Amino acid sequence: MASNAVCPFCFQRIDSSRLWYQCLGRGNTECKKEADEAREQLTKSTRETYPTFPPPERVAGAAFCPTCGGRTNLRACPQCHTALPSDFGDSRSPMIGLVGSKGSGKTVLMTVLVKQLKDVVGKRYDAAIRLATDNPDGLQGLSDYQARREAPLYKDRVLPPTTNQMAARGHAAPLLLRWQQETTRLGRTSVRSTLLSFVDTAGEDLNDVQTAFTLKYLSVCDGLIVVLDPFALPGARARLNLPDAAVDVDDDAPLDVVNNITEMLKVDHEIKKRRKLTLPVAVVFTKIDAFFPALNRGNPLMAATPTVAGYDNADGLAVHEHVLALMHEWNAQDIDTHMRLNYADFRYFGVSALGAEPDYETRTVAAGGVRPHRVEDPVLWLLSKAGTVRAA
Repeated sequence: MASNAVCPFCFQRIDSSRLWYQCLGRGNTECKKEADEAREQLTKSTRETYPTFPPPERVAGAAFCPTCGGRTNLRACPQCHTALPSDFGDSRSPMIGLVGSKGSGKTVLMTVLVKQLKDVVGKRYDAAIRLATDNPDGLQGLSDYQARREAPLYKDRVLPPTTNQMAARGHAAPLLLRWQQETTRLGRTSVRSTLLSFVDTAGEDLNDVQTAFTLKYLSVCDGLIVVLDPFALPGARARLNLPDAAVDVDDDAPLDVVNNITEMLKVDHEIKKRRKLTLPVAVVFTKIDAFFPALNRGNPLMAATPTVAGYDNADGLAVHEHVLALMHEWNAQDIDTHMRLNYADFRYFGVSALGAEPDYETRTVAAGGVRPHRVEDPVLWLLSKAGTVRAA
């Protein structure tokens, strides 16, 4: 029976019961590794792999490479020919889009979020959370990702350059994580896997509706994290003493970005008039640490994420209400009006990927290093919607 799924690499809908195979290079003759034309066209990845071939008739398990005769059970996407995780067809695979305005800190947030999930959240949930792709974020393997994403930020304390526009990159390469966790049901224990696909985009990709419509992956996402820069709001900026280098966006960009995303989603999901989008959306205000001096100690935005192995809904609602109060103080309630009129399920979050303000002139992290604050909250909320984690 056909099973409709979405490839987490090319965002095409595929039949997970008819996945292709990829050779492992273990045959009697030598198979040559080379860049795959379909993969390069759909994902822009030039990583060299062994040949990919369609499933032979009446074969349900392993297959044999038609070139070298080698046995393989490695499955691949029929469209882009990218190798899929071994549990792709048997696991839930919620795709979470990460979008937002220029200068909002999406790239830093995603780098810190992935490390926080692997090193902190995994232990809290007694789960194994690991990268599950050979080209995370478009890079050449795990070691390349760690050297070019994590090391500069955590070891060298240097902020990354801004993300290139899609027009220049051609494709937003996903970052795929596998979340494995033991579950018990009716007295039986089993291991459940969930694949999480995050995609970073350049803020310029969402500056106008025409560009936003090119981001086709948004239409197949199961949840969205919309990242907004409070420094772009005049009302919020007036409460801070920011250097010019900290402000890198037009005053109307946050609402424009939210509006453009909404327009694209309504067209792709064929939403009728007077109906709201049902896609859960986490609206995340970054750099919240800059406002800590003005908040009282009892404000939930100041508290750390609850350490329970589940999404604390009461805590999340409290954060939502306090962020909404800040939006009114910042004269940004028009964003809330837009969300209420267009979305049936959304929540506000305040996070800090770095934990303290960096030196915006030199683009370096504060002396204390990276100290993330509540960065996992939006993902845990979305995962509670998907049933991956429980809501407490």
